[in-house]
Amino acid sequence: MSAVMITGGLGYVGRYLTKKLSEQGVKVVSYNRDYSEARSEFMTPVQGELYDIPRIVRTIQDFGVDRVIHTAAMSHPDLSIDLPITTVAANIDGTIHLLEAMRLAGIKKLVNFSSETVYGHFEGVINEKTPTNPTTPYGVTKVATEHFGRVYNDLYGMEVISLRIAEVYGPENKMPQVLRDILKTVHRGETFNLPTGGDHRFHYIHVEDVVRAVLMAAESRDLKGGVFNIAGDRSWTLHEAVELIRKMMPEARIEIGNGYWHLDRHGEWDLSAAQQALGYSAQWSLEKGLTHYSDWLRDHEY
Repeated sequence: MSAVMITGGLGYVGRYLTKKLSEQGVKVVSYNRDYSEARSEFMTPVQGELYDIPRIVRTIQDFGVDRVIHTAAMSHPDLSIDLPITTVAANIDGTIHLLEAMRLAGIKKLVNFSSETVYGHFEGVINEKTPTNPTTPYGVTKVATEHFGRVYNDLYGMEVISLRIAEVYGPENKMPQVLRDILKTVHRGETFNLPTGGDHRFHYIHVEDVVRAVLMAAESRDLKGGVFNIAGDRSWTLHEAVELIRKMMPEARIEIGNGYWHLDRHGEWDLSAAQQALGYSAQWSLEKGLTHYSDWLRDHEY
């Protein structure tokens, strides 16, 4: 890779990607709405909006960018319920402007962050052919970005790969996250109480596995596009995840009722397409990830 531009490079996964690529000696352009003075030999921050096509084109040309990783978005389904128009503007309008800027600049490869929310409620086995049926404005916007990627692939010869990423957890995640809340409460010696939700099933994925999958997609030479499920090795109910925490910390006092959250309900995810096309398989089991995350949270807020 010559140089990689990461939209939302100051965000959660964006920071991990920037660090990993910089460690590999790859030049990274971190493109963000907010100004940042953080820079290094391999990373340069650029402040700009996704709708500013001339600025994106200049950035691509000035830094010799040959591929883009698109993480920037309004990133929470619940927030999108309160702010649907803002979510559409950021996620759909932002993505189409980015695609057009890339087309005008003459580069093809884009790794687009999609989401588990495209599926809505579906409790059978989920693969990439499972019908999309989003239940939030956020999920709708993610389906739309996938379709724009496909259209730009078909019409303009671009190479857009969309990754449907499951429930991300791990160090430095500031988004609402029940695993973090449980671990922090246990560390304080308090009892964690949740009246319902223990039967809800999550397909947790550690942030390091997300980074691996994204870089596999960004570095792929033969893959010219497509949509792929990216998740951990299996799904877990919240009750099952809590049992892992109790094994780690027998002193933990955790009380969670049965039932489901308001979130989408999913069955198991089929990851065979990503395994075949990208070589992806999860390296972080939930037990390994929770152990590492728990140790981290003893000394950090997030």
